[in-house]
Amino acid sequence: MGDALLTLSLTAAAAGLLLFGGIAVRAVLMRQRSVRKLDTALSDLRATASGSAPSTLAVPVAKPHAHGLREAQQLQQQIAKVGERWIDTPLGQRIVTEDDRKLLEECGFYGEYVRTLFGGVRMVLPPVLALLGFLLAPTATKGLLWAFVGFALGYLMPKWALKQRAQDRRRRVDDELPAMVDMLRLLQGVGLSVDQSLQVIAGEFHSMLPVLAGEFGRANQQFASGRPREQTLLRISRLFDNEDLKGLITLLTQVDRFGGAVQEPLRQFGLRLQENRRARMKDRIGKLTVKMTMVMVITLLPALLIITAGPGFMGVMRSLKHIGGGG
Repeated sequence: MGDALLTLSLTAAAAGLLLFGGIAVRAVLMRQRSVRKLDTALSDLRATASGSAPSTLAVPVAKPHAHGLREAQQLQQQIAKVGERWIDTPLGQRIVTEDDRKLLEECGFYGEYVRTLFGGVRMVLPPVLALLGFLLAPTATKGLLWAFVGFALGYLMPKWALKQRAQDRRRRVDDELPAMVDMLRLLQGVGLSVDQSLQVIAGEFHSMLPVLAGEFGRANQQFASGRPREQTLLRISRLFDNEDLKGLITLLTQVDRFGGAVQEPLRQFGLRLQENRRARMKDRIGKLTVKMTMVMVITLLPALLIITAGPGFMGVMRSLKHIGGGG
């Protein structure tokens, strides 16, 4: 009876969570359908406006154009409401917390769609793993334990994956920053401004600087939409906890605010980055030497003792054997 009640309760909990996950997936699908509908409406509107533009003054076309723009704005508001149906509710804010949203931005994932998808995965995966653990367990007691472990892993694994990606991006920023400074100094040397240099780096060097080029490209888009350059750059410095990157952002914001030559400060900053990188490499080499010493003691020292002391030890054993045989 107890096992039946336990199975029933777990099944009900899994059904409830799957229901919430289904609602989230439905919201995402409705959002995608609305986006496709909006794209189709805007393309039809552009085609109508371009195809019906006469050579004389076209006063009657203005009203349909304004009406179409009004419909497009209403459709955009409906799309926003669809995305905000559950992700901005108290339940959605508990599932996708503020730290999770910041972590998503550190991983390079932006927008309501990504947050909704992350919340849906975090709602659907735990009950699925818990149900699989309970069904695959040999006994009911082990099934309860496996279900608890599966639920915990399903809830924590998405965040662990995001943290791993964020750490990988921080390491890439450390590796890309010297090349970023050199490219800025080179572009400044040929006569480009700071804005032009950032646009060239974001557009042409994405394969060489995948993390920084993407973030500066997003900063350029925000600057083009009307935000101040200083605000867009400070967002990058707050996103990555990197002192060297904060120094570069501070230098660029000061040049953007007060003007002046930036090539010589970039050269000095690049030299300081190389010195810091050399110091970090020395530190890593020192730690690696300590680790290799322990490996050598565990693996090479026994073999070395066998090779060096083995013949002497065998000679002593033969001498003792002859002495014992002679006695």
